[in-house]
This record gives sequence, structure tokens and C-alpha cells, in this order.
Amino acid sequence: MTVLEHTLAKVLTEIVIQLDLSDDDAITPEASMAVLKLVIALLQSLREEDQRALAELINQCARDEIDPERHLTAWEAPETLGLLA
Repeated sequence: MTVLEHTLAKVLTEIVIQLDLSDDDAITPEASMAVLKLVIALLQSLREEDQRALAELINQCARDEIDPERHLTAWEAPETLGLLA
């Protein structure tokens, strides 16, 4: 895994965590879904092999999360993003 790949996986993980755990007053659920739908659509264009690789990179990021709530959200991120496991 390159530094670029790790960084991008961490960024995606952080986006999912922030959108999921943010207060509804900070960003509405509808706005969160609008952002996620765009990201999901882009990720769906990846080859299955690349989707699986990205899911594994995100899972590696999830393992690094110490906070239980962030860990759970990060662990669910590949499914949230519609990636193949």
C-alpha cells in the first residue's frame, strides 16, 4: 500500500465518520446522504478488485480507531460506501 492509497482510504473513512456522527444541526441527514451518494457513485465505477482493495484499506483504518463509536462507524464504512467485501 502506498502512502497515497493509505491517505485516500483514511480520508474516505474520516468523511464517513464525520457525516455519520455529526449532529443533525451541523449537517442534516439529507445533506449527508447527498454527499455519500456522490461518493458511492464514483466508487461504483471502480473494478471489483479495486473495490475490495479499498474496502480492506478502510478496514485497516478502522482497526486503528480507538474510540468505540468511531471504530464501529469506520468498520461499517465499506458497506456504507457500497464497496464489495
